[in-house]
Amino acid sequence: MSLIRKVDKQNKFISMFNTKTGFYVRTGIIENGKDTNVDPFMTSFPELLDVGIMGHCIHGKSGLCLKAGVECYQSGNTIHQPNMTLTNFKKIVDECKGRTFQIALGGRGDPD
Repeated sequence: MSLIRKVDKQNKFISMFNTKTGFYVRTGIIENGKDTNVDPFMTSFPELLDVGIMGHCIHGKSGLCLKAGVECYQSGNTIHQPNMTLTNFKKIVDECKGRTFQIALGGRGDPD
């Protein structure tokens, strides 16, 4: 299945996501079966999750980012916490299955 279609009954719109191409489309608010062309303010469940899997940044700690003229994201130069476990990340993914379209990986440091 490459096309996921979600009907948000609470906020009265439809969204679709193509898992092969990344194409995303969302209708306006639907009233009386017609698209009003008014953008929905929010969804019942996030369609994009930004998951902070990194708890620290070795580059920020070393000062490399500041030398390059880049500020540390989420205070990666001063905060050192453990990275998210794969078990916890998998739990988030499993709980969101079929309800979100994309998950962005981030946090302090480089998730690569």
